Amino acid sequence: MKKVYDNFNVAIYCTASCLDNSFEQLSNELDFFEKHINVSKVYVESHRGDVTLSKERLLELKQFLEGRGIEVAGGITPTLGEAYRPGYNRLFGGICYTEEASRAKMKEVIERTASVFDEIILDDFFFTNCGCDDCLSLKGDRTWEEFRLALLQDVSENLVVNPAKAVNPNVKMVIKYPNWNESYSSSGYNTIEQPPIFDGVYTGTETRDPETTQQHLPRYASYSLLRWMDNLVPGKNGGGWFDSLDCTYIDYYLEQANLTVFGKAKELTLFCYSLLKDSNYTPALGFQLEKLDQVASEISNPVGLKVYEPHQAKGEEHLYDYLGMLGIPIELTPHFPTGDAPILVTANAAKDSQIIERMKGYLRNGGNVIMTSGFIEKMEGNGIEEFTTIRTTGKKMNVQQFAIDTEVCSFEEFTFGSSGISFPLFSYSTNGTWQTVIGTNKQNNIPVLMYDNYSKGKVYSFIIPDNFADLRLLPSPVLSKLRSVLTESILPFEVQGPSDLGIFVYDNDVFVIETFAKIPQTWSILLPKGKKLEQVGLSNEVKSSATVGDGTTVYDIRLNPSTFQTYRIK
Repeated sequence: MKKVYDNFNVAIYCTASCLDNSFEQLSNELDFFEKHINVSKVYVESHRGDVTLSKERLLELKQFLEGRGIEVAGGITPTLGEAYRPGYNRLFGGICYTEEASRAKMKEVIERTASVFDEIILDDFFFTNCGCDDCLSLKGDRTWEEFRLALLQDVSENLVVNPAKAVNPNVKMVIKYPNWNESYSSSGYNTIEQPPIFDGVYTGTETRDPETTQQHLPRYASYSLLRWMDNLVPGKNGGGWFDSLDCTYIDYYLEQANLTVFGKAKELTLFCYSLLKDSNYTPALGFQLEKLDQVASEISNPVGLKVYEPHQAKGEEHLYDYLGMLGIPIELTPHFPTGDAPILVTANAAKDSQIIERMKGYLRNGGNVIMTSGFIEKMEGNGIEEFTTIRTTGKKMNVQQFAIDTEVCSFEEFTFGSSGISFPLFSYSTNGTWQTVIGTNKQNNIPVLMYDNYSKGKVYSFIIPDNFADLRLLPSPVLSKLRSVLTESILPFEVQGPSDLGIFVYDNDVFVIETFAKIPQTWSILLPKGKKLEQVGLSNEVKSSATVGDGTTVYDIRLNPSTFQTYRIK
């Protein structure tokens, strides 16, 4: 009987040129995969660029793989070679959907693939970046975003899903959304209209080193985007898809698997067969998946600070991912949250024209709202004055010393960071808005975290550094204060210590702690009186480091780079 994982499936995506060898060679290559990884499924791509497989070859490959006990689905990368839309440049072979020859080719590929497979996934090139004269003419007075969103909605329905189901009424059509969610709408990815058209969605959980790669994606994005997609269409998110491209170290590759599983993916798709068939990444991943399967059996529903990220939003892109790497668990959602736990609104939330009224209702219900400086700046003159005296000045200040919580006219604690951080400078009215964290420079101090009372709730104003990545440079006492405010009533414990930390919390008293640091680091977990910590898998109580006056128990956890541990609160 074929060995499988208990809590998720693992699939391999094969591009149209991956499987062009003899079946004897393919068999040997699959032996290598299956020696290390429990492969349940293979996606066989029918088309990419200039390569289109015949129906006969697709049927041969399907029969061969099913003969090995592997589930088989189809895949399509919607790109075309230089023969299409001649005379115009197209990035990455993106299809011009206003050209009849290109549309006809796409429809032909869809129908051929649907005649062979009962499930088809579209790789994340299902967008358009064409700026040809026909596109310009059809765009008219609309923005490129408006034009491309409408165009891809039409293509999804009338060129992809309807033709596929006309050939095979049982086919399940799945759209894979890429990892660059901050740019979806600019190229036609339509998360409002497309999900109801398709039978399922899939999530790109690939991340790169944000310092050295084109996509500048924080590594936490492997987790946060998966959660956003799960909240977008509950039950319809098929899984997470990642690859080894531009992963400087094997640990960066394995980290994608970790975060995809921590985000509760039902399936992990590995891109792609050619990259992994003779790679030392494959045995390492197999080893990691065995550990992750054990973790997945222990975790329940993720919980965290709810961050409202509306469709087609822009402003403070991926700020929530930088926060996630400070040890603040993030639950990203396209729906304005309900309840009374703290919520975060960034500049992206200003996309919602009803945001001020939604916030009023939330605060009247006793909830706390944390507003970022980007949100305040966008909403100045548009209702933000209802909540705070904080105002933009257009100035900046470099800060290295910080102070936390007022004590009469001074502060309870002063602390230094490792280097200076540039903050936008905001003004406020003394006693109208109160200080929680401030930064100091010579004979002046500036707001970092402030609050105002509003009805039964509190409105916090969180001033974000000019460079989001500088958040990790904040000293540990400041980070600990931020965690306590942003996760109040969300986490059943407190976290103290430095940045470069991921905490993934679930509603069954289990949490995972993972380090993003390049050196060994220590963090403290503080549990209330009567609670104890147990390391999952070892089923033994963790030795506490100290007990403070109110009965709080302190546990020091030290992690080496690229490691994680799973704990249960007893």
